[in-house]
Amino acid sequence: MSVLRAMAACVALSLGGIAQGQGVVPLEAYARLPDVSSLQISPDGERLAMITGAERDEIYVLVSRLDGQGDALAVPGFSDNIDDELLFGVAWLSDRYIQITYRTRITVPGGSLNDADIARRIVYDLNEGDYVELPINATIESLLPDDPEHVLISAAVVQRAGSSFAAGRGHGIAQSVNLYLYDLNRNDYDLQVRGTADTVNWVLGDDMRTPVLRQDYDADGSRWRIFAYEGRNRSLVYNEGFVLERFGRTGQRAISQMSFLVGQDHLDRGVWFSQLENRDFDRAFLFNPATGQVEAGNLAPSGFDLGGFITDWRTGKVIGAGWLAERRGRVWFDPQFEALQAQLQQIFPDSDVVINSWDRAGARFIVNVLGGLASTDYYLFDSATNELSFLATEYPEVPQERIHSVQVVDYTARDGLALWGYLTLPNDRGAQDLPLIIAPHGGPQSRDTYGFDPIFAQPFADMGYAVFQPHFRGSDGTGLGFVRRGHGEWGRAMQNDISDAVLALSEAGVADADRVCIWGWSYGGYAALAGYALTPELYRCAIAGAPVSDITTMMSWQADQQGGVGAVNYWTEYIGDWRTQRAQMQAISPLRQIENTDIPLLLIHGEEDNIVPVEQSEIMFEAVRAAGKPVEYVPIAGDGHNLLFRSTRLQTLQTATQFLMEHNPPDPR
Repeated sequence: MSVLRAMAACVALSLGGIAQGQGVVPLEAYARLPDVSSLQISPDGERLAMITGAERDEIYVLVSRLDGQGDALAVPGFSDNIDDELLFGVAWLSDRYIQITYRTRITVPGGSLNDADIARRIVYDLNEGDYVELPINATIESLLPDDPEHVLISAAVVQRAGSSFAAGRGHGIAQSVNLYLYDLNRNDYDLQVRGTADTVNWVLGDDMRTPVLRQDYDADGSRWRIFAYEGRNRSLVYNEGFVLERFGRTGQRAISQMSFLVGQDHLDRGVWFSQLENRDFDRAFLFNPATGQVEAGNLAPSGFDLGGFITDWRTGKVIGAGWLAERRGRVWFDPQFEALQAQLQQIFPDSDVVINSWDRAGARFIVNVLGGLASTDYYLFDSATNELSFLATEYPEVPQERIHSVQVVDYTARDGLALWGYLTLPNDRGAQDLPLIIAPHGGPQSRDTYGFDPIFAQPFADMGYAVFQPHFRGSDGTGLGFVRRGHGEWGRAMQNDISDAVLALSEAGVADADRVCIWGWSYGGYAALAGYALTPELYRCAIAGAPVSDITTMMSWQADQQGGVGAVNYWTEYIGDWRTQRAQMQAISPLRQIENTDIPLLLIHGEEDNIVPVEQSEIMFEAVRAAGKPVEYVPIAGDGHNLLFRSTRLQTLQTATQFLMEHNPPDPR
């Protein structure tokens, strides 16, 4: 069903799916960009705004009426090649204005890394069809439901030499972070409150335009300061010195109780923020401005980090929080949202339900349904009629009966560490002696999530493979202690966790131990190469996308990049110091360990990758080929690290599929 027809018809809830038989879904259905994203309802509850388009040069913002009346409005994106702007976000500012966010690539002079990505934010007038661009240093602090022609923004402003502000700081020029009332119609800024060069945050009062707190971060003085406002008067209500922890070779990070304040609590219990508890799990905390005290909120479940807070755009108050455990979880402070969440979760028990947008009246809600029998479906819930209506799905060319089940599987590492991961099984055959694809995620300080994975899991499950995505040590979301378990363990304990997943699934009878292939991208590509070179006995073949193949050359390249010092410190902490630990780095570099492997290898790499240079695949390919071992290399022209085009995603899936069919084919249907 097309997005336009789905929106116009707003068809009734149906779990019937699209009848297309039991054949394998074409790879084109998975390679396309999502048919819908960033779907939001207007403040008056009458229109929807979203991003749609299967290919980068086809994507656009679509604004359509829910009742199907009138013409839909399309605002184009700019996406002919990787250097062009990429449209990736849309949000309502009022019934008349939307904000459209683009990613654009710019040239950075003075370094060997010449490109950097920045966000551009456009305010688009739906009545007049014209737009203005917000300054790159401006941030929208709040919408103003009772004043739809304005929003409140904060912006860093450089003061001219000779001003009292600059002179007061003893400099020729100085910067302050101020609050402005921004007129959406006139593109005009009216100064409301002036901050300082150290100001990093504002907390607003009930009118959503007057600050009640200002938060400063003094890096030179190593202090957090919070000031309370009463009219024009302000008073210091929090003053904490923080300590600096060294990491890497030259890196430093602040260790403190305070962090960035988010907003006032819906129940007036204080001001929420998140911070590491005991330098481990990210937890919720409440700051009491009256007493200056901080107390724990304890919202996320044990063993998992808090994911973030949910703020009501109508009031600016924090009304809930969410997290990513094995499945997504949320807690609501507002009883209306709490009841709706429980009602929707009963309807979709095998899916994660996310309430992501609502109108001014709190009558209509946009609901995302992820996982289960969904490839991420979008619904409209109308509280006046208590009706749930289907709007659109991200991958409409994948029939519902060809969406394959995802389950959480627990296993234990060889050193006793409890681990888990996501197992996607083909839904038309039993979970017994299946060919297995082990698919470690990138990062590595990242993670997979429960739901429909169109690149690494679903297309291969549809062919008849079991696919397992392990949450190995060093992954994100389960505490800093779990991340630190991965420090210094590239190719060692982190790789053992992946190997132990293969052994556990084989011992359970789910996987055929003689038919296992490893397939990953970025860090997952490194893990695939490590599996290929360090534990070839486990695998029948390996597919490495955008991989690091040699630690020393990769880190030397990183050190030469513009702004590379921060990345070098991070990687030195995570991997090790390649300048003083060369023997250890070579021992975990697949390029240096190919003599003991003969299994087939496929390398895939975007030629414009500015995260992992394409040379990492090229040198691996040349070394393996020179050793007379089976290897293929497919460079992806016109794309970078993240496969942003349908055509390049399709090329990647086709290449991986052909390789698997030759070296680790599934059972015939």
